[in-house]
Amino acid sequence: MFQLPQFFLRGQAVPRLVPDSDYTDGILETMRCRNGSLRLWSLHRARLIRSTSLDQDLLAEIDRSIPHLATQSIRGEAIVRLRIGLVDGHKCWDLSFFPMMHSMEAELGVHLFPCNTHLPISELMNSGCKFLCRSRYNAAKAELPDGERLDGLMLDSAGRVIESLRCNLLARFGGTWVTPNLQRCGVRGVMRAWLSDWIGWQERDMDIHLLCGADEVVLCNSVRGVLPVVEIIGFKNWSIGAGARRLQQLIGEELW
Repeated sequence: MFQLPQFFLRGQAVPRLVPDSDYTDGILETMRCRNGSLRLWSLHRARLIRSTSLDQDLLAEIDRSIPHLATQSIRGEAIVRLRIGLVDGHKCWDLSFFPMMHSMEAELGVHLFPCNTHLPISELMNSGCKFLCRSRYNAAKAELPDGERLDGLMLDSAGRVIESLRCNLLARFGGTWVTPNLQRCGVRGVMRAWLSDWIGWQERDMDIHLLCGADEVVLCNSVRGVLPVVEIIGFKNWSIGAGARRLQQLIGEELW
């Protein structure tokens, strides 16, 4: 077992890695490792394959290395960051393991701040991959006010709700869970995909006003699981609902 943080360049341990900005056409996967196992790797891998820039030989190399490197991780949990792309014109991938830092967001909920920085609408089918070029997300993050348990609510250029800065979004209307339509932009998250097999969410266009009509709203990602939303600042407040707690319990029993 190794001490965190730990860095690997194409499977070999190194003391440090280049910054994200050194990658050209870089793709990012952020994962949760528990007791040496990347439980959602198959879904992360499927998302990587959707990227047309991914080299198949590089993917095969990653497939061979990741299980071995994960089993070396410390007992307990870690955040894993996989980057793939070009560095100085050469194909490259690296892996970072960081300590898992727990917050009170899962228990107390998250406040969403509607950001003025909007996501552009793609004319092509959105692959839903997570890219290392995060300039719009960084600009939106800079808008956040001071405070605890804050995340930014991201809209597209037409005013449709897409996601938060870190997570996908699910809203419960009665007995139905609904998630924003991500055909035009946004990240198709791995936890969102995993939950689809359990709750059968529907995908539809929605603006903030429609979202505010939900009985409850949650965020989800593959590191944090499900986080209840208690407020869209300036629009709506919610109490943490039973639906959010059921999703958290589901993840705890079936995944982590």
